[in-house]
Amino acid sequence: MTLTQPELERLRLKLRYKVLYHVGHNCADVDDLVQETLARFLRASQNHQIRNTMELGAFLNGVCRNVILEYRRRMRREPAIDPEMCQPETAIRPEAEHFEMRQAIDHGLAELADRDRAILRALYLDGKEKDVICAEWNMTDSQFRVVLFRAKERFRRAYNPKPDK
Repeated sequence: MTLTQPELERLRLKLRYKVLYHVGHNCADVDDLVQETLARFLRASQNHQIRNTMELGAFLNGVCRNVILEYRRRMRREPAIDPEMCQPETAIRPEAEHFEMRQAIDHGLAELADRDRAILRALYLDGKEKDVICAEWNMTDSQFRVVLFRAKERFRRAYNPKPDK
């Protein structure tokens, strides 16, 4: 079964009126529900899953009803976010903790060799591209990965030293 473009548009309009009637005119998902219904209908038609091709309207009506019911179930499970509802504050570190962290990072960087410090600073703080750093330090891609890995390991040890036993 093939539908022409005008027939498909006529079905889309009929489905839109049906969906609007059942979910309401203020629903923002009307077009999505219509699209989902048409997609399921066309998929069933292509896979020859429609038993009685003389009753396409009844089949399409059933598909539409199922799509609307699934939408309602989903809306009950996932309530819409109320814009009036108070949103929780994002966690912001107090200034003292922020200052201590900066000092620990500066101390960790100071413990590193010049090349490690310069590469970490260029990549993570200055935001330089890997290719630019490789060109500045005359390194290949694989050399850069090894140097970066080792520099990060050294920084972790300096930033978070293990306590003596």
